[in-house]
Amino acid sequence: MTDPLDQPENEGYTLLYPFTACTSNGGPYDDEAFTAGVQTGRIERSLAVAASLDVSEVQITAYAALRHQLELIAMHHGYPNITTQAADETPEWALFTFRKSAP
Repeated sequence: MTDPLDQPENEGYTLLYPFTACTSNGGPYDDEAFTAGVQTGRIERSLAVAASLDVSEVQITAYAALRHQLELIAMHHGYPNITTQAADETPEWALFTFRKSAP
């Protein structure tokens, strides 16, 4: 018997709910741009909450192509020290670590 959780992952991913504003669902907005915007907004909110709670370090996995935009967002919320670690298996994703400056 094989374990269904120990099988190769499917290529791509699926959403919990459809982005009805995207062209793939009949909407006017480009799918990739819309998805990147949603991801960037989620990360912006996470960093805002972390800053309000005085969290010194935040790690988030996101599209690697968002790096420069995420740097600007992070600096805006007081996280000027940013490192990025690319994922070898999936180069379109990266692990971002945002750190506050030492007092």
